[in-house]
Amino acid sequence: MIEIKAALNRAVHLGPMADLRITPLADADADAALVLARLDDPSIAAEAWRRDILSRADETIMVARRGSGPLIGLARYRLEKTSAARTVFHLVQLIAVDMLRPASVATALMNEMLWRAREHRCTSFRVETALPQGAEPMALALAAGVCRLHSLF
Repeated sequence: MIEIKAALNRAVHLGPMADLRITPLADADADAALVLARLDDPSIAAEAWRRDILSRADETIMVARRGSGPLIGLARYRLEKTSAARTVFHLVQLIAVDMLRPASVATALMNEMLWRAREHRCTSFRVETALPQGAEPMALALAAGVCRLHSLF
């Protein structure tokens, strides 16, 4: 069971041996976060990464680590206003790394993202993904959760 406390820097309990902390990215962790980001996109240049994250006015980066250990997760998000003055939570990237249980790290980060979306009173949650090559149109729509099929018979 995953327990998330209501403080800004919450501790997530994933079991008796693993305390996971999710906190905003500190400038001192920029290079460690780059290593995680490159798992998703190896072409990211170090100079561009540092410049972008140091000037991240419209984007927040959260990182996960066990205790004082290395970073094992990263989530980037933006809050966007719609023309109807609603707030949309836009998850740009989520990366989880663990020798045995990366899904537990990803789950903790997703729980944190959902908590933050609710705290900001967002009306919707958007996930950004690359357009797969040769994807079946209906499979893509169903996987994205934007299509629901209803049969009358």
